[in-house]
Amino acid sequence: MSAGPPDAPPAAGLSATFLRLAGFLRTQPGAMTASIALGLLAALLGLAWQFGVVWLILEAMEPAPDATRMGWIVAGIAGLVVAGRLAFLASTALSHKIAIDVQRDLRLALAEHLARVPMAVSERYGAKALRRLVLDDVESVEDGIAHLVPEATANFTAPLIVLVVLFALDWRMALAAALPIGLGLVAMRAMTRNSTDITRAYYERSAELAARAAEYAAGLPTLRLFDGEGRSLLRFRAVSERYLAVIGDWVRRVLLASAVLQVCVGSGLLLVLPLSLWLTARDELPVSHLVIFLVFVPSLGGLITRLPNFAFRFAQQGEVLSRIDALLAEPPLPRADAPARPVERTVRFEGVGFRRGERTVLDRIDLVLEPGTVTALVGASGAGKTTLANLLMRFHDPHEGRITIGGVDLRAMAPETLYALVGTVPQHPWLFTGTVAENLRLAAPEAGPSALAEALAQARAETFVAGLPGGIDAPLDHGGATLSGGERQRLCVARALLHDTPILVLDEATASADPINEREIQRALGALARGRTVLVIAHRLASIVDADRIVVLDGGRIVESGDHGALLAKGGRYARYWALQNPGTPSGSSAQEESAYAARA
Repeated sequence: MSAGPPDAPPAAGLSATFLRLAGFLRTQPGAMTASIALGLLAALLGLAWQFGVVWLILEAMEPAPDATRMGWIVAGIAGLVVAGRLAFLASTALSHKIAIDVQRDLRLALAEHLARVPMAVSERYGAKALRRLVLDDVESVEDGIAHLVPEATANFTAPLIVLVVLFALDWRMALAAALPIGLGLVAMRAMTRNSTDITRAYYERSAELAARAAEYAAGLPTLRLFDGEGRSLLRFRAVSERYLAVIGDWVRRVLLASAVLQVCVGSGLLLVLPLSLWLTARDELPVSHLVIFLVFVPSLGGLITRLPNFAFRFAQQGEVLSRIDALLAEPPLPRADAPARPVERTVRFEGVGFRRGERTVLDRIDLVLEPGTVTALVGASGAGKTTLANLLMRFHDPHEGRITIGGVDLRAMAPETLYALVGTVPQHPWLFTGTVAENLRLAAPEAGPSALAEALAQARAETFVAGLPGGIDAPLDHGGATLSGGERQRLCVARALLHDTPILVLDEATASADPINEREIQRALGALARGRTVLVIAHRLASIVDADRIVVLDGGRIVESGDHGALLAKGGRYARYWALQNPGTPSGSSAQEESAYAARA
């Protein structure tokens, strides 16, 4: 099982997160400028209609108010409100367009980066964590780009303008209005100081709960049979309680912060109102200024009440961006500055060593694969067979030694050169959603109908493909879920035939097949291996008795090497493996007898 993704670096602060999100907006400067301009216009229109309210109140206080003028003021206020909403909607529409483009670019960047990093990165993260990053986390960025940045720009610009106007009118009144807000901000900052930590804890517990829920649902048949005491349910309940504890801590902090803010915001008028009346009575504050303060001070408080929500959402964005950045910061496999191209096809493993953490997986491997020969790797699970094959395909780089093709180190080749030389049929066949033909053309985009038909015939797949609705143009949904494992594997063999590489890696390609499909796959692999340099990983020894060379691995080292007959005659580890798998076949039989036995098997 995967150990899970590495710990992400600490999430950036709120200001840094805002700047990072604003940086995404800068990828489309025209749309960004228009979006911000419309957001500011919406904020200014919001102030304008409030000044209209002030004008209306002052008109109503006149000894002989003009009803017609008051009607026009009301109409103007309504028009300003509608215009402000339309400007804000236009601003968010543009920011949504940018967000969609940024999400597309982020997903492509993550996918391209994953294609360049060592396979160890994918193994360390695991498929579920990578799916969450590429789909869910990138989807979450939409809130920051499409909503948070425009909203924060508009919501913070308008109050700043109001404060400047209020201080210009009367600094004493403005100070009284700003004092509770300042106290509320200080209190909220103190209570949400560790918001990043609790946000991260929430995401960790949420991911843990989702993983355990999926595990519990998938394992229900087994649990019904073996877990009568409900131990798994107790473990799931413990995970749920840890998740709820984080939620409870979060809610308590938010409620406390909101309560303090509400008190502080409500205190604004408690200070402004008596002070304004006292100053007005002393003829130090005009009535018009009094009305302005009474209208605009509550709007300042409205901003502050939204701050906890802004802080929470920015903390979420910071956590998401930190995980995306952590994956993008994974170093890719180095590329050669001046790529070389081999002129011949001999594969050499020279003193190759590879480690996973502190564990040595391969230790000083020396091995030569001559052109046109079949070399089989056998050994117990964990002996290093798959790792050795993955190194040849450069899914990783060795920690010691080197691997060459035609004397050229794999690290000195361009990826396209290497993968034009080395192909594979994996143990677990992979097909994507699309037609049979589209899956085959992944290896050869220009392949015509005759080439596809020939590949299917050699792969022993033409009969079942012809029986599909639509034949070669039949759609394959969910990775070919409607096909059997053997049928999917034969399509992978056909794809490898179209790829037509001189070097081929077969990773236990028949391990999960039933006897009939195994026979068909073996025949297809025989056609595929003809004339190629083949490295095959095998657990069923009867399938590799005709290999030119059989290499036995144990503990990451080569312990035996030779052909089938020589290894049986030696009576070592390979002979013991053979005896375990074939108790009815004498270990001293001839190679011809073994081949006949394998054909019958």
